[in-house]
Amino acid sequence: MPRGRPRKYQTKEEATEAARQLRQQRYQRQRRAQAPPEFIAYAPTIPGAPTTTYPDISLRISADVPIPRDAFTLPDEPSS
Repeated sequence: MPRGRPRKYQTKEEATEAARQLRQQRYQRQRRAQAPPEFIAYAPTIPGAPTTTYPDISLRISADVPIPRDAFTLPDEPSS
């Protein structure tokens, strides 16, 4: 009575045929065109929505947003 695990293929020809089929499957899997992703992570911006700006960079995003003045210049005196 044989001991151990039985052979996967009984003959050398069966093993060769199985290896050939495996190589063919791998080759065809490589050659198959990649499909585009079904989900594209894209969130369009809402028209008219203000962009996120931080107040410390003094960037005006619309006419009604005040610009903070520099502490070293006075608003009434022109710079020379």
